[in-house]
Amino acid sequence: MSETTVIECPHCGATFKAKSKAALGKKVACPKCQTPFVISQSPSASRKTKPKLQKAPAKQDFENDLWEEDDEYEERPAPRERSGRPRGRAAGKPQPSGDSMKWIGLAVILVIVVGGIGLIALNTGSSSSKKPSENLAAKLMTEKQSDDAVAEKEESAAAEMEVARADTTEPAAAEEKPQAAIASTVPKEPVAPMADQGAAGNQSLTPAQAAESHLLVYQIVKLDDSIANSISKAGQNLESTYDHLSRSLARTVDLELQLAKIPSYLSGSTQIDLEKKLLSLQADPQIAKQVSDSINDNSEIKIQISETPEVVALELPEDEGDDLDYKVDFEIKGIDESISKQLVANPAAGASVLAQILNHHLSQSIPEYIPGTLKVDLESLKMTVHLTRYPESYLYSRINKIPSIPVNVAPIPNTIRELRTPDQIKPTQVTFKIQGFKRSRLIRLDVGKSYNHDRGRVYSGLLFALTKIISGYIPGSLDVNFVDETVTFQLDHEPGPSLSKRINDAFFNVTLLSDQPIKTGPPAPPFCTPGRPKQLVVLRVTETESFGRLLTSELNPDELKRELARAALRMNSHFKGHLSGYIPESIEVDPNQLLIAFQMDRTPPADLANMVNSLFFFSFKVADEIVAVHDVQYDPESSEKTLYFQFANRNEFGPRNDREYIRDKTDGVLAYRLDRYIPNSLQMDFDQGTFNIKIRIGGNEQSEIRMITESLGNNKIDATYVKTDPPQGKGNAHPRGIGIVAGAGAGMATGSSGKQAEGKHLKVTIQYGLYAGKQNVARSARTALDGFAWIDLKSIQIDEAKKEITFQTKGEMNLPALERLLKRQKFYQCVLNTEALPDPASTEK
Repeated sequence: MSETTVIECPHCGATFKAKSKAALGKKVACPKCQTPFVISQSPSASRKTKPKLQKAPAKQDFENDLWEEDDEYEERPAPRERSGRPRGRAAGKPQPSGDSMKWIGLAVILVIVVGGIGLIALNTGSSSSKKPSENLAAKLMTEKQSDDAVAEKEESAAAEMEVARADTTEPAAAEEKPQAAIASTVPKEPVAPMADQGAAGNQSLTPAQAAESHLLVYQIVKLDDSIANSISKAGQNLESTYDHLSRSLARTVDLELQLAKIPSYLSGSTQIDLEKKLLSLQADPQIAKQVSDSINDNSEIKIQISETPEVVALELPEDEGDDLDYKVDFEIKGIDESISKQLVANPAAGASVLAQILNHHLSQSIPEYIPGTLKVDLESLKMTVHLTRYPESYLYSRINKIPSIPVNVAPIPNTIRELRTPDQIKPTQVTFKIQGFKRSRLIRLDVGKSYNHDRGRVYSGLLFALTKIISGYIPGSLDVNFVDETVTFQLDHEPGPSLSKRINDAFFNVTLLSDQPIKTGPPAPPFCTPGRPKQLVVLRVTETESFGRLLTSELNPDELKRELARAALRMNSHFKGHLSGYIPESIEVDPNQLLIAFQMDRTPPADLANMVNSLFFFSFKVADEIVAVHDVQYDPESSEKTLYFQFANRNEFGPRNDREYIRDKTDGVLAYRLDRYIPNSLQMDFDQGTFNIKIRIGGNEQSEIRMITESLGNNKIDATYVKTDPPQGKGNAHPRGIGIVAGAGAGMATGSSGKQAEGKHLKVTIQYGLYAGKQNVARSARTALDGFAWIDLKSIQIDEAKKEITFQTKGEMNLPALERLLKRQKFYQCVLNTEALPDPASTEK
């Protein structure tokens, strides 16, 4: 017999065994509480092992069983040794004679019988030790039948279920505990016990339909010690601990139920609320017992649930149109080996054969499939089909179970798109009321430095839902009014009744919309021209902080003006890339009037003042009320050039990483890194390996090319510059690629003019609205103009009374450089006019 050492944990009192005394003095972790300690010699540390003839106790920890598994196998021969002991003791006595031999024979027979019984008991005990969860479930069922304790649990669970159902109408409650949304749909029918539900019976429903229309809600009756310890030690982080553990356990349960191939279980439907001790999932009520057994018998799942759930009848969403077809993209997870060989030998022919086989199988087995619409994209491993109705959740299972089908598809479709005929297209603008946010403690839209960040999260979440979940969204039509708390966008069709629910349920969306739109009507004119100047906005500066002092327009107007003039040159860098919709290089400052003006590619949003006041490096505050808004003139044909590139793609294609996705990602990178890029102007040809983009004029082209190649290279697109096509239009264009402001707004726009001449010999007139320098005007003006070789210095004239500077040119004028130097010398609100002069050479002739 082997000799073992019994170890007792000094923290939790649990006992376990070491294989030998060599473990003494070593540091180990308790298999039960996971607390490390040093093994020390105890009075009863060493003893001889005895055979296990009894069942392992149900409360024994699963990790202990695994730790001692080898010892149990070594100890199993022990009963045979015990069965031989009577013979050993009898052998030491004098040999019997006469009738005593008969009694000895009977004793031998009795020993054999007892040994057999002991062997059977040993096998039963070892098998029970391999399945501790069964014993645990049995013990829990025994405890569940105990009188007062069970009554209290059932009453509290019933109360919690009623609270959960009542809370579904309050978005704030659902926000605070996202995992608590177990019964997320208010049942149209009363909740019924499992037995009654089965008796009522929905014989007309298929298992998949029954799973979609029923929610099974189980009580959690037991937590693993590790889970309980984590909760007990959470302290002030109890809420986040509950949420984290609930999500983690829900993922584990969902994965294990999929691996167990539970029929009709709806993948991804598991929700757990450890705080309320509830687990819910969608499945056919007829298999409720199979679900609970699968969870309770699985050692990977650290909870035990009740055998019988409560069943909630769910209201299925209404179809948004029975006459619609749907385009569905599935990911191909596997291809039959015989087809794979054909694809390797001849990809084109193999793909054609695969498409024909799949079309045949789907036509025969899937009634809603439209024959002949199947397409296979082997580059991205996608299968696209058209259906006559919205795909059910178990469509993938029906496809995979078709006999002899040569592919296996993923459970969740990549995309589902509604297909409409021209007669079904009716552009519509809808407006919803914002009811709240899913994670209100993370979205704080108060005026602060995080305002623009949280505002961007709201926009990006809604945009994800509209572009990835909803069909028919018209790009560029999303507008969020954070003052009136409304969301407006346009669709190419009339909205269906479940539009709000589908947006609210989108994974990345954090905004909760009203159940129905508050306004529906024809589309309004576009409010935004992405990347192209649309309007000039004028704001009034009210205060700033300088060296710890608060300077206001009422108490310290002169000091505030000086601070604003001093910060004018840096103003563009504060706005560029940080203020949504801002047109770079368009900002103008009027320190004397405490005004700032800049151009945007959209109508000013209602919360523009909050956006400006929350800019991180902008130390000034502006008034809530906008001073003025002016339209700007912008001709794309005359103000935009086209850049051409060759490229090599290093992105690996996949079901969710196809050509369209790579193009969209490239467009996003260019919009983020390139100030003058026109969004959505990217034209990308993967077959030819070329792309071209449009950018506004006025920038440093070499720097722009370098920025493009470096940014795309970091995103696995190796680009090489080819050529540039200059603007093709003949209209007026501002040299810096911004809009031209005329009329009442011209005073706040640098370089605005009704006349712009071309040529080397020009008369230039500069009218400045404000000079904020310390030197006299003439000296500052000459300092600004002296460095340009194309200016005839003898022709410079300065009229301080008219606030006018004039000179003549003798070469190509560099207007952007001139404007920068004027601003550096504190000349603001400059308006430039140019007039062509006759060529001096032709005049002499």
